[in-house]
Amino acid sequence: MHQTATPSAQGLYDPRHEHDACGVGFVVDIQGRRSHRIVRQALQVLINLQHRGACGCEANTGDGAGILIQMPDRFLRKEADRAGIALPPAGEYAAGLIFLPREAAARASVQALFEQIIVEEGQRVLGWRDVPTDDSSVGPSAVAVEPVFRHLLIGRGTVTAVPGDSAGAWFERKLYVIRKRFERAVDQLTLAERQFVYVVSLSSQTLTYKGMLTADQLGPMFIDLADEAVESALALVHQRFSTNTFPSWPLAHPYRYVAHNGEINTLRGNINWMKAREALLESELFGDDLKKILPVIREGGSDTASFDNVLEFLVMAGRSLPHAVLMMIPEPWQNHESMSAERRAFYEYHSSLMEPWDGPA
Repeated sequence: MHQTATPSAQGLYDPRHEHDACGVGFVVDIQGRRSHRIVRQALQVLINLQHRGACGCEANTGDGAGILIQMPDRFLRKEADRAGIALPPAGEYAAGLIFLPREAAARASVQALFEQIIVEEGQRVLGWRDVPTDDSSVGPSAVAVEPVFRHLLIGRGTVTAVPGDSAGAWFERKLYVIRKRFERAVDQLTLAERQFVYVVSLSSQTLTYKGMLTADQLGPMFIDLADEAVESALALVHQRFSTNTFPSWPLAHPYRYVAHNGEINTLRGNINWMKAREALLESELFGDDLKKILPVIREGGSDTASFDNVLEFLVMAGRSLPHAVLMMIPEPWQNHESMSAERRAFYEYHSSLMEPWDGPA
């Protein structure tokens, strides 16, 4: 029977607990086997979450939707061969989805700037790939501000990792420095040049497709996602219900590390404290590159984008992902009667380094 009204309180259900929020989904093969099936399942999960997203007065203009997958090496190798680009072995190259200006001269200027920074950081520009899209189902408001979509392929340069650091971790850190330098340089461009510009992802490990879309528009929009060669052992999807920012192409999730459901109530304090700490930051892993990545939090982002900026920084500085997440979102440990002394000490120590990013997350 189709439900047209909220049911009355019964069993464990109480209508007072109803809340609207974004939809988040995650699909994984726990044995790490990559397949296109995982990608298809994730896109179906996203469609199943469509009721958790929002659209404008145009039903076909959404608040945002996206998917994060492992690097689809077989697919990118096929596409690179078709474009005459020689890809190094998996792990020794990076790919990123880049939003670029629609005007040709501005786009060429932005791409040249990106390439210059890559070379200055000792890495190799392998080439650019046009990402095929079909926006026929996308609403006019989203199409009016739609960027040009291109994949950027970067080859790993000579590794100069510190002792105990892996070549893969070093490369990810160098890509992070490149992206942060590019973002800062873009802010100095003219409005015509920087309009539409955004680095969706830039990594040797993951690739993200996202945009100002509804859940069922993501697959048709990015034609790559229908290719059987796009394989992953995991996929993270998100359907957005924007609450504290207007919808836009860059503000769709997933970001580079997270997709988030909820609001961060302590956001302004979190941002201010992070800025205050920047003068005291030190890192053996970054060394002199540390100054190139500041500010850690990029202005103009949503609460989740700001959270993702800090989480990414903590991971790049050498912490594991679980460690960094527990620093930012600690359990309520102070009065926890059954918590072990070791875990309590962990939270107590980190509370002196960072305040919680708090909210109904």
